[in-house]
Amino acid sequence: MRILLVDDDQALADRLQTALRHQQYLVDLAIDGQQGWELAEAFNYDLILLDLLLPKLNGIAFCQKLRQARDRTPVLLMTAQDS
Repeated sequence: MRILLVDDDQALADRLQTALRHQQYLVDLAIDGQQGWELAEAFNYDLILLDLLLPKLNGIAFCQKLRQARDRTPVLLMTAQDS
């Protein structure tokens, strides 16, 4: 299974990437929404783990673009917001 992880919190992204790789997943990491979008266009993913608040292209806009392109890859939207 190939996963795209898009998160600008480098420490959190590194921990998530390490944990997923220990479970034998292939993980590509992007540190902003635009970089994530470019990877999503270039490769086929089984899952996208996407932060809500990202520089360059936020998580909601990313999802909207993904669906407008008729890409039905499952997305788990992550956020540290508490409200």
